[in-house]
Amino acid sequence: MESGKTFRPETQVDGVPYDFVPTVSYKGNGLFRLLSMGIFSLALFPWALHRAWRSGRPKLIIYSSPHPYGFLSAWLLARLFGAKIFLEVRDLWPLSLVELGGVPPRHPLVYLTGLLERFAYRHSDHVISLLPQAEPHMNKMGLPAGHFTWVPNGVDEIPTGTDHQAHAPLLARLASLRREKKFIVIYAGAHGEPNALHTLLDAAQALLAQGNLNIQFVLVGQGERKASLMARALEQGLCNIDFFDQVDKSIVLQAMCLSHAGYLSLKPGPLFRFGVSPNKLWDYMLAARPVIYVCRAANNPIAEYGCGVSADPECSEEIVEGVLKLSRLPESELDDMGKRGRKAVLENYQYRQLARKVMVIYSRI
Repeated sequence: MESGKTFRPETQVDGVPYDFVPTVSYKGNGLFRLLSMGIFSLALFPWALHRAWRSGRPKLIIYSSPHPYGFLSAWLLARLFGAKIFLEVRDLWPLSLVELGGVPPRHPLVYLTGLLERFAYRHSDHVISLLPQAEPHMNKMGLPAGHFTWVPNGVDEIPTGTDHQAHAPLLARLASLRREKKFIVIYAGAHGEPNALHTLLDAAQALLAQGNLNIQFVLVGQGERKASLMARALEQGLCNIDFFDQVDKSIVLQAMCLSHAGYLSLKPGPLFRFGVSPNKLWDYMLAARPVIYVCRAANNPIAEYGCGVSADPECSEEIVEGVLKLSRLPESELDDMGKRGRKAVLENYQYRQLARKVMVIYSRI
């Protein structure tokens, strides 16, 4: 924004001002979601124009959205104000429609979205993306060479080992497991279909069948599959799994520090060939915990930084093998793994570093 003008936001979240474009609410992926996307895309231009008139002319516009339909409004605003425009890509459209949504490749919506995708790549001053291997695809769709930068999800550095809210039931349970000399594997995140937690239960069942009682899985979070996962664990007598509801992030970070390893799994998907950037992975690494990385994707930060073990999300035997491997390591080796992960996060994935990366790109254009 131009200097000398005060930005008056509608809402502040963690000190960051937000303004909201009015649209319709919706649930699921039906017609109302598409309607909401359309209203947002059409309303964005006049809404942002009014805010710019109130607060000052922007020098850089970053269009960051799960869908591309509002890019045209953002580009028109950039042209009007003489501003640079960056496109941040979190999901590849229309590939997401076809490969995840099951929309036929020749559907008119896919065709129109493809036209917009090509327009956006050709007319952005720069494209940033969470997907580390997306550049070749974007080049085929019209993105000029040298106009792509990978900017992953990141973390804020939070000191480990704090005792804030140490009375929380989750932390009390972990402390009890520690006293029992259990090897604790924590999963903190969504309990949904994409998270492939059924194979974690398969692994837990296999460990019990082997008579291995010193490993305990602790699952923290919410999701549409949680009730069925809990019912299955109860029915099969999986005493080596504890379930906890979603808690404040400060408690989760303490819980990670009390555990021996973090667990992250994602159901295989065709779009993972472009790579992934899961927030929870950086949280585990920040907490200096080795990670059991159960994901099949183009990138593997755990292998890259040597801070855990990897397994196929569709193979519970590999998960068992990975858990047992970590559980049999000396505490010193586990600590070394965790320290390598924390070092990698602090050097490469802190928000201030990622923001600086974007501003360096802007300064060079």
